[in-house]
Amino acid sequence: MIPQKRLFQAVVILALLATGLIVLGELLPAWHSTATLLWALLATLLLVAATVDAWRAWRQAPPEGSRRLPAAFSAGVPGTVQLRFNSATLPDQCLLSDQHPADDNNTGLPLTLQRADKALTLVDYPYRPSRRGRAHFGPIELWCPSPWRLWQLRRRLGSATDVPVYPDFSWLRDAPLAHTMNPPRQQGRHLKRQAGDGQEFHQLREYRPGDTMRQIDWRATARRGELVSREYRDEQNRHIIVLLDGGQRLATPVASRTLFDHALDAALLLSASALDEGDRPGLMLFSNQHELWVPPLRNRSGLNQLLNQVYPLQPGAIAGTADYADGRTSDYSSAATTLLKRWRRQALVVLITRLQPDDSEDLLDAVRLLRGRNRIMIGDIQLPDQVALQRQDIVSTDDALRVAADALYQRDRDALHARLRHAGVVVSQGTPDQLAHRLNHAYQSLRRAGRL
Repeated sequence: MIPQKRLFQAVVILALLATGLIVLGELLPAWHSTATLLWALLATLLLVAATVDAWRAWRQAPPEGSRRLPAAFSAGVPGTVQLRFNSATLPDQCLLSDQHPADDNNTGLPLTLQRADKALTLVDYPYRPSRRGRAHFGPIELWCPSPWRLWQLRRRLGSATDVPVYPDFSWLRDAPLAHTMNPPRQQGRHLKRQAGDGQEFHQLREYRPGDTMRQIDWRATARRGELVSREYRDEQNRHIIVLLDGGQRLATPVASRTLFDHALDAALLLSASALDEGDRPGLMLFSNQHELWVPPLRNRSGLNQLLNQVYPLQPGAIAGTADYADGRTSDYSSAATTLLKRWRRQALVVLITRLQPDDSEDLLDAVRLLRGRNRIMIGDIQLPDQVALQRQDIVSTDDALRVAADALYQRDRDALHARLRHAGVVVSQGTPDQLAHRLNHAYQSLRRAGRL
């Protein structure tokens, strides 16, 4: 409870009267005692009024209110929070605040709440979370005036609640995921069968010009008296295991997001693409305090299961904290050993990380462990600043030193890529904005070539 302006004004008036009494006592001593008694009476009346007003405020029934939240927010995407109050329990006017997360300063709160003429008084305000995780909302706060407007009493309504904040995957709805890679056949030409084309029977259909002799089903043709062709499709139910680096190096910020956020984008896009193709993607997080293993999913509804497990993860952080100082380094050979214990069937293993030249020995050890029964693909995230540095104009000595140092770094990094490709690894690299689609394109290319 805090005093309002009206109570402050009364106290100031009493203080001015007290000053006047001091002056009056000097000029008219005979009236001093009478004036002092009158001032004491006024002060007593104010004290009693303030006490009674405070007591009446405490005795008032608190307003009735609640908060409506969406089932989940998306990081960086504005959402709407609705506050609902029973108008019959509200004063004419009060100050409204809500204990929303502190990562958005543009909610428009606090504000003066005017009681509506309807049964419900509704207040909508925008909230835009800045990062993945859980958004914590505390109680709703109303500062209600006392009956005589001498005090303002804080009322807390509702209870604290948490809402998940997912990565923003709105772009995924329009992203070209599964592609039908069957080029149109031209009259008089027969296209050479690619590896993987026609390795799994799909259905029988009418003969079409351009179908190969191998596609004609002679038994069905004999029964129907007309040419019938077999239609094939790429193999399905292949297993894709995404090895997601949760180490400290992916905590590097890029604009308002981290490399880990972009790695999650790539992992989800690849998983959705694989499910659309009939394959089964799974995910394992490594080099993070939080252990996560999601076995290969069977259908696209499993993406919700995957998303619900990865959205609160932070790169390199100790569980339950946002402190990256004690984060873990990326350990590829340990991740490979753990994966082989969890998954013993053949799979396409997709490692999403940010490679550095000194990863060479550890990474090649991991490749040797995995490649016995698996095909390996690596998504390597490039820093946008380093990509821009390769095209920077040199105008000073400092610029020349930076470009030269980066050139040496890139030479060693390219040498690591060459060693990986020599070992049979498919390497796809790109900036954070490019990686998701490049990795998906590399997966589609392997699938078309029948090399999964």
